[in-house]
Amino acid sequence: MAEILAASRPLSLRRFRPDAAMLVLIGVFAFLATQAPKLLGDPDTQWHVAIGARIVADGALPWVDRFSHTFAGASWIAKEWLSQILLYGAFAAAGWAGVAVLTALVIAATFALLYHRLCRDLPPSTALIAVLVAAYLTTPHLLARPHILSFPLILLTTTALVGAAERRSGPPWMVLGLIALWANLHAGFTIGFAVAGLLALEAVAAAPAGSRARLALRWSLFLAAVPLAACATPYGYRTMLVTVTLFGSGEPLPYIQEWQPLGLDEIGIVAAGAMLAALAILLREGWRNAFRIALLLLLGAMSLRHSRFLDLFALITPVLVAGPLGRGLARRAEAPAPSAHPAGWALAALLLALPVGLTLNRPLMPDPQVAPRAALEAARRQGLTAGPVYNSFDFGGFLIGAGVPTFVDGRADQIFLGGFTRGLNEAIAAQADGPFLDRLDRYGVTWALIRPGSQEARHLDSAGWPRLHADAVAAVYARR
Repeated sequence: MAEILAASRPLSLRRFRPDAAMLVLIGVFAFLATQAPKLLGDPDTQWHVAIGARIVADGALPWVDRFSHTFAGASWIAKEWLSQILLYGAFAAAGWAGVAVLTALVIAATFALLYHRLCRDLPPSTALIAVLVAAYLTTPHLLARPHILSFPLILLTTTALVGAAERRSGPPWMVLGLIALWANLHAGFTIGFAVAGLLALEAVAAAPAGSRARLALRWSLFLAAVPLAACATPYGYRTMLVTVTLFGSGEPLPYIQEWQPLGLDEIGIVAAGAMLAALAILLREGWRNAFRIALLLLLGAMSLRHSRFLDLFALITPVLVAGPLGRGLARRAEAPAPSAHPAGWALAALLLALPVGLTLNRPLMPDPQVAPRAALEAARRQGLTAGPVYNSFDFGGFLIGAGVPTFVDGRADQIFLGGFTRGLNEAIAAQADGPFLDRLDRYGVTWALIRPGSQEARHLDSAGWPRLHADAVAAVYARR
């Protein structure tokens, strides 16, 4: 009878308690769902989706530029081809809302994984604070672009390498698969070489003297295999060369916002504080953390020089400092992060499904500031789109998506080089109209889609180009 009564007791509510990391995922996604239009606010999002669509339609990857008229036929590879296919797949399934949901889910999953990892070494409250700081530092770059899809791989790669270094064990060979996948998703995979190299040195230096030589050999073989794994793309080694091309020329960097130095705004102040705090934590254990300090300084210097790299700092640094911080903290009587019963996972899935469903049902579109639909329609009515266009930089992604070859767009890591970008920006900034108009003549431009009130508009107004359309976002001009 007692057994029957025990079996008939009401189901405890504790069984419906979701896993703490799952709660982080739900919370981050729910927040991003309220910000979904901002995820689509970058002009590059549109050309990434368009190129994914072209790859799927053609059943082949591009090797030359077919999306601009100024560099048509020049060597160009879709180095982030897998991300572009995934973004297009989300778009094909659910429109721009699908792109926003995919982006938000990947971001949320990344920070849930980060929280789960940090809880191995830190109290849940400390881990949550670290996750919130990391999330805040990434906010300027939380956009529907390929780098977002690499976030989980950055975290998993770092976690595996730090774990091996702390165990003083051999290399985690599964990282080679992560590097290969990362290389097909986003060009930032090259930072993985530095992470692997410095953590390999830590593992070998801290190993017992008797096993150090054997361990050094194993890590050496692993490090030799890392760049080979990065070549496991349809483009082979050429994907790695894009980094060399970009930083070798440096031409587009001064003109693109995300490549500017980290500013003294709120993000910059928090980042500086996080860098100093992380350095202090690692210095407490002295030479034991020498290689982590070197990696931290590298990430900090990269972020200070180019704000784009703040994402890498935000995702890698918490994993580097978690162990040392955990050892240095006075242990408090804090309950571990709750784990879930299967019923809790079911409840969490239902809680996540609500914001996902609401977001998918929203009529989302890219920000009008980077998608001048009315202006392009006006140009089409005038029969202008058959001719070569001059476009403002921020409209390039939109034009690629609309099937109009661009004058310039966001693919400046491989094309629009050789003095093109520098010369164009100097011509735009010049007081005289001649340098800018000469560039339009050189490329046979017959119409323009530009920001109203911009320097380009001033040049065209001064030269007497008729303005056929103007709204708050864009103006259309035609050659007389």
